[in-house]
Amino acid sequence: MINMIQRKQSIYLFLAAILMLITFFAPMASFIGEYNSLVLYLYKVESLVPGIESQLSPYFILPLLTIVSLVIIFAFVTIFFYKRRRIQLILVRFMILLVLIYFGLYFFHYQEILENITGGYATFEYGINIPNSGIQIPVIVFVIPLVSAILLFMASRGILNDEKLIQSADRLR
Repeated sequence: MINMIQRKQSIYLFLAAILMLITFFAPMASFIGEYNSLVLYLYKVESLVPGIESQLSPYFILPLLTIVSLVIIFAFVTIFFYKRRRIQLILVRFMILLVLIYFGLYFFHYQEILENITGGYATFEYGINIPNSGIQIPVIVFVIPLVSAILLFMASRGILNDEKLIQSADRLR
């Protein structure tokens, strides 16, 4: 059990899970437009206009919620597969794929739909504004899952290094 905690990849997996967990607590984006104003959270779409409910189904956001939940669960579970490195490597690569799907879904599906519904563009409450350009870089939506993907990649490299070390030790016997 102690060996599991001392491995670099266990720390990377834990940090990736914690970072993805942070995305539950911050709004992903606000869509303020001519027709409506909506705030997108990982678990709901909320209208900013008093008396107007969001016309979107509660199941609308389910794919993003499922992806982030799976990454969090798999990251914690994968830590305990330290003796089965090949399964651990497959799970880590699957989580990287899930994070890439998360990006694709958000930027190519959800953002477009919500911009069409509201008649406005996405603004990010937790974003970095580039002065004099009108460009805003989304921090929660973009940077946190990106850092999680990098940590998962680093965990994958650590698992591969462990596998090579075990194979070289087996050759010496």
